[in-house]
Amino acid sequence: MAKEEFIIAIVSVSILMLLFVIFILIFIKYIIQKKGQHKLEKQKIVHDFQQAILQTQIEIQEQTLKNISQEIHDNIGQVLSLAKLNLNTLLPEETEKLNDTKQLVSKAINDLRDLSRSLHGDRIAELGLQESIANELKILQNTGQFQTDLIVRGNFYKLDKQKEMVIFRIAQEAINNALKHAKAKRIEISINYQPGFFELSIADNGTGFDIEAVQHDKVGIGLRSMQNRAALIGASWNLQSAVGNGTTINVKVKLVN
Repeated sequence: MAKEEFIIAIVSVSILMLLFVIFILIFIKYIIQKKGQHKLEKQKIVHDFQQAILQTQIEIQEQTLKNISQEIHDNIGQVLSLAKLNLNTLLPEETEKLNDTKQLVSKAINDLRDLSRSLHGDRIAELGLQESIANELKILQNTGQFQTDLIVRGNFYKLDKQKEMVIFRIAQEAINNALKHAKAKRIEISINYQPGFFELSIADNGTGFDIEAVQHDKVGIGLRSMQNRAALIGASWNLQSAVGNGTTINVKVKLVN
């Protein structure tokens, strides 16, 4: 009888210990899950905050560009137009020089008009991404100093306005970097419309650069700006460059069916 009670006691204690161990394991798992959940929530808060900052920055930039565009259209363009009218009233003693001046003023008016359109967000939204990029390349081509190409693959479709605006600003920044810093003379932009993704590539024949070496200069700031814009719309952003081999920037947006 005593032996049976002893065995029962051992079994009872073993069961209690097993239950205790299970309880401890469940508790530890719960703590780990809570910590993981808290970490994810914290990461989400940080991510949402960063996205909000980026969104605000872009909205401020777009408003600034819109104001500049309006200023060019309303004031500078009008002044040049008046200057052109005044030229028409001058005496024709120096006809050749007068005609050259008229042509220069006309070109300045057209260039400013194109610049105004490329800065104005509403105009870009109206034209759409592909046509806006084509206009940017046309402006460069008309200077006679650059060679440009636009390659379009796949069947055309529109992205939502925010995505198209962000991608267009990335293209503008890439073109600006290619001309200002890389001294490029040829720029090729490829647009790829695929059922599952949209892809934009900007390639130039400029001097290229060591990617790690430009992290803290103005080029690096421009690159980070493009990368931040891409992140805002959930796009991947890739950069390829080497000294003497030009630069290629790729933006890829996955499409959700």
